[in-house]
Amino acid sequence: MSRATLELTKRKELYRRFRNLSEGNAARVLGYIDALEEERPSDETLAALQEADAIARDPSVRGFTDVAEMMESILSDVRS
Repeated sequence: MSRATLELTKRKELYRRFRNLSEGNAARVLGYIDALEEERPSDETLAALQEADAIARDPSVRGFTDVAEMMESILSDVRS
């Protein structure tokens, strides 16, 4: 069975099960679904994510894989 057929079968089963719920339970399920949906990030958040991505890809920016090494570098910069 193809992946698309499996997905369709799953959706039909969920729809069948949802139809059999009481009105109160159906409302509760819909509330859970609404709570799980993510809101669109603000423009400021998107800009920060893009900036972080650019910094992560910039070979001239020093990166750290060890927190102790990072803290040592920060403190040496502050002491200088």
